[in-house]
Amino acid sequence: MKKITILGIHSVHDAGAAIVQNGKILAAINEERISNIKHHAGVPQKSIEEVFKIAKIHPSEIDAISIVNIKTSKFPKPFGRYPNYSDAVLNSITSTDQNGLEYIFSYNQRFRKLDEFNEILTKIGVDVKNVIFVEHHAAHAAGAYYLSPSNLDEDVLIFTADGNGDGISSTISVGQKGRLSRIENSESNYLDSLGAFYSNIVSYLGMNWAFDPFKLMGLAPYGKSDYCIEKIKTLMDIDDTNNLKFKNKSGSLLHITSDRLLHTYTMQPKLEMLLKDQRFDNIAAATQEWFEVLITKWIKNAIEKTGIHKIACAGGNFLNVKANKKILSMSEVDDAFFCPAAGDEGLAVGAALRGYFEMAFKDGIMPSKMPLRDSYFGSSFSNEEIEESLKKNNLLEKAEFIDDIDSETGELLAKGSIVARFSGKMEWGPRGLGNRSIIANASNPSTVRTINKAIKMRDFWMPFAPSILNTRIEDYLIDAKSSPYMILSFDTTEKRNEMSAAIHPYDLTCRPQTVTSEYNPGYEKVLKSFEAKTGIGAILNTSFNLHGNPIVWSPDIAIDTFNNSDLDAIALGNYLLKKN
Repeated sequence: MKKITILGIHSVHDAGAAIVQNGKILAAINEERISNIKHHAGVPQKSIEEVFKIAKIHPSEIDAISIVNIKTSKFPKPFGRYPNYSDAVLNSITSTDQNGLEYIFSYNQRFRKLDEFNEILTKIGVDVKNVIFVEHHAAHAAGAYYLSPSNLDEDVLIFTADGNGDGISSTISVGQKGRLSRIENSESNYLDSLGAFYSNIVSYLGMNWAFDPFKLMGLAPYGKSDYCIEKIKTLMDIDDTNNLKFKNKSGSLLHITSDRLLHTYTMQPKLEMLLKDQRFDNIAAATQEWFEVLITKWIKNAIEKTGIHKIACAGGNFLNVKANKKILSMSEVDDAFFCPAAGDEGLAVGAALRGYFEMAFKDGIMPSKMPLRDSYFGSSFSNEEIEESLKKNNLLEKAEFIDDIDSETGELLAKGSIVARFSGKMEWGPRGLGNRSIIANASNPSTVRTINKAIKMRDFWMPFAPSILNTRIEDYLIDAKSSPYMILSFDTTEKRNEMSAAIHPYDLTCRPQTVTSEYNPGYEKVLKSFEAKTGIGAILNTSFNLHGNPIVWSPDIAIDTFNNSDLDAIALGNYLLKKN
């Protein structure tokens, strides 16, 4: 079979690169991991260079470059609102629609980036003649569809939803025999965005509108929605004229914020009037409830229209694990797949997959669809490289080389130690899934306070998550099913006390990672070792990073994080380093 190898690139926030060959992900990494700058935006030069090292292929082997968010013409046609660049200019001048001005700024920036790409790629030996440009939501849809467990003979309904990407905030597509056909999308940009509705309330509550929606989700169970749900309902709904779209009911309210000059159509003025007498936890509860109602209604409407009951989802809205739980329980849904890197961190992979399928069909080749088996597509470091890092940091003499480091790690957890695990390939997506994780005994509720004080400094209401042996999920989860990516939420059983530090203390749900030997044999060994000592089949797992920093990438960053925290120990490859 002919090999088709695609380099995927995303260069806005959560920038990154990926390599896909014949539908299989060979490498994927986000720039923030290497730069150590959270949500790194810009041309991901280091990621581009790194994916070739991970995939172990030469840049000359790339058949095409698939890029998100960049258009080829000086007069691009934005997907959605404006038929051409001049219309965007005209609209920005002659109406209250300030999105036109945003388009001017964004597209000019993209033209400059294209020159940067050409320079970087040519320098490392990539042929830049064959470039595929992928619209933002097309990349999201590709990541959801092509990584889902469905085969090419099955029809799949694909949903994407976020704040706004390339002038669109939501889409519905049908996947048939490897081809994606969009049947609906939002055309009014930020105005009718379900994600923007949620983010505006996040901002109103004093959190970062772009990167803190998960905090509202975590806060919601503490409140009572009844106090203000009727007020929240007045802001956003399903469109009366088209039930496959959302509709902002608050009006076109221009609001200028300090962090974004043209953060248009926000609801802030309306929110200040509507919710000024409401408690913050009740606002969060009502917002989360209404968000769940709207997103499930939207999905139900699409299923009823198409008759397709197997779905796949991507886009930042689908990082909301409580909403995903509701979607999974819908009677209309036969099966649901949520892309583990649902936000923009997954766009480079989505673009590469989209590019591969386009090229295969163009060449008359039936493409190979490779469902996701695990998400370890990032950098790995040998014991020799770890040893050099320990030497450089004057720690080699304090470190112990242990052949069976995973069993030893499990025993340390059983003794009450909080351990950082740095092993194998780094995870793709926003979660630490065992290879770049901080882990602890979850049966002691005080572990939450200890980790927050010593390492994470999270908001008090934010829960941690458990890693659970797949053989034990029925002990801990109601309506248990495998969930290897921490993208789903479950109610817990009466045995929840065995992992009390890794569940939400108010609604008693958890966002688990289920662990198997097929998925991650080393990490499963850690859990089995812990189980052998304690009888408990679950541990606490949180990403290996300090508050405000990305998940650690290299041994150097891991050691620095260890030194600047109160972690008890770190397992670096086969090296064990303890504080005392």
